[in-house]
Amino acid sequence: LQRVRAQAWEIPDPAGDLAWRASLPGAFGYDQAAHVLRAVQAQGTPAVELLPVAFPTSWMVNAKATSRTFRAWLTPGPFAAWNALLTSLGESTSQEDWLALGPEPRAVVQAAVTELASVEGASLVAVTKVLALLRPQLVPLMDDAALWFAIDAVPEPTTADQPTAAPALFEPMMDWFAQQSLAHEAGLVEVAAAHELAVLDVPQTLDRLLWVASWGHRLRPSKGS
Repeated sequence: LQRVRAQAWEIPDPAGDLAWRASLPGAFGYDQAAHVLRAVQAQGTPAVELLPVAFPTSWMVNAKATSRTFRAWLTPGPFAAWNALLTSLGESTSQEDWLALGPEPRAVVQAAVTELASVEGASLVAVTKVLALLRPQLVPLMDDAALWFAIDAVPEPTTADQPTAAPALFEPMMDWFAQQSLAHEAGLVEVAAAHELAVLDVPQTLDRLLWVASWGHRLRPSKGS
């Protein structure tokens, strides 16, 4: 896969990477929850009604937003931003649809992300860890490590506990993520189909592999240890 201003990213053992990640209780639970939320929406429940469930579920992948942030996100202004975001990025919106969006609808999405990430205690990554539960076919988790690794938009982080990425990075990361998912769709389909510990679509598969490559490998025991 292509990275911005960096050497190409090769994944020698994607099945092993996914299996190791699935051994982490929080990551495993997050994937199960994302699939349930997808199924519930397919049965007719609007995504915006699932926000109170998605908020605390984001803690399973170490979102730093607090319960106070979640409460603030449910007040009228931020809630309207969530509604605008989930309407603009619909349940059936594809990555091709995202790449085809013109400046005006993109501006609506970016404005909503910026408003939500600007709430006290929130951040870009906190927003995406909720949004990826409700729009798993589109949105990656935008930790600083992922943004550094993929698009070289922030310095290489030394901690996952103090996110620094500006909300404006949402759009370029979405573009990179969609382009790479589509360019390598066939291979990612094979990897996803072979992964038996969770139901993952192509974008989710790329996102999980991105986390392992950009940050998770630091937590992984070395072979023989």
